[in-house]
Amino acid sequence: MFLARSFKIIAIIVFLISLVSCKVKPDNENAAEYTNGKCVAFYPPESQKALDHVKDLCKSGEELIYDYRQSEAGDFYYISYYDGHRFYIDENTRDLKLEVNGGAEMLSDLLRYRMKKEGLDRAYTSKFWLASDKDELDLKDIDLRIEEDELKLYFKQFAYTLELPIGYAKMLTGYSLGGVDRYNYEKQVYIDPDRPMIALTYDDGPYRPVDTILYETLEKYGAKATFYSVGSRMTADELDNIATGIEKGMEFGSHTEYHVSLSKQEVDEACFAIMETVDYVDEKLGYRMKTYRPPYGNRNHELEDVIGMPAILWTVDSRDWSNRDEDITYQNVMEQVKDGDIILMHSLYKSTAKASQRLVPDLIDRGFQLVSVSELLTYKGYDMTTLKAYGSN
Repeated sequence: MFLARSFKIIAIIVFLISLVSCKVKPDNENAAEYTNGKCVAFYPPESQKALDHVKDLCKSGEELIYDYRQSEAGDFYYISYYDGHRFYIDENTRDLKLEVNGGAEMLSDLLRYRMKKEGLDRAYTSKFWLASDKDELDLKDIDLRIEEDELKLYFKQFAYTLELPIGYAKMLTGYSLGGVDRYNYEKQVYIDPDRPMIALTYDDGPYRPVDTILYETLEKYGAKATFYSVGSRMTADELDNIATGIEKGMEFGSHTEYHVSLSKQEVDEACFAIMETVDYVDEKLGYRMKTYRPPYGNRNHELEDVIGMPAILWTVDSRDWSNRDEDITYQNVMEQVKDGDIILMHSLYKSTAKASQRLVPDLIDRGFQLVSVSELLTYKGYDMTTLKAYGSN
């Protein structure tokens, strides 16, 4: 009887001890506690940001316990929870040092994209494009702050604040915030459908000595052009030349296999002349041409009814093929060009390359966006799948 009573008392004591031991204790002695009746969360005291965060964690109404670990990283610190939740606190954040490693091009691209998308006129100038190049950006002249879930970079040179998701932090500062170790970045290029645009086109290539100059000039100013290539010119070296152009964002179309006049051929012969080049580039480079240009501008109207891709002519002829003169080619374009134009030039002449080095920045400063033929037609409202032809000669 005595033993039974003793065992009962011991059991009650053990039970009471177990109740006391079940009270949750945080890993951090000075932690503040928040509870909504079921969920219990500990957070750094005197931090409103942390309190707001744990309240959000406990919204589900589940019986959960959140405890935290605090770590310092340079000028800021972050909180991580045992269940994988992670966030940063920025009350003590000071100016952070940019340590762009491989992200300078990304920073340049994003700055250009955002300023153009916001419709800032200065972003549509050749001067801005040169000044915002990855090699020209002065990182010491950029103020970086962390606010809420964003990085804010103020570019003094452009009087502009670029706001980015916190996931960019590691690429720009070397620190990882918000649980994002790598931000999957893809280059973005903005075209304003309400601003004037034109397409520069170059026939009769590929021809590396001239194409190389054209690629460099166009890329320097963020411009694009369309190259109409002759299949018989595509040696292994020139195929590599085309691949370089594709990588730089240029567009390519067929100018037939042997530069033949389509108006003098039967439909099947004309179709073969165009598609042989299209299929060859597709096979060798995995690039599918969307348009073709009839040599000499000689259209085959029966072909246009069946080929399934538009014949692209032009609205401005630079006459570079007849004058072979840099100044005359430049003047012929600048005196005629207007919104929606397609400019005819040829990538066989050094004089055309030199004229283009002047034309590209000057056309931009006149207010034109330099886009590919496909982009021009799409933004002007044409359906590329049904359009038969565009331009005249």
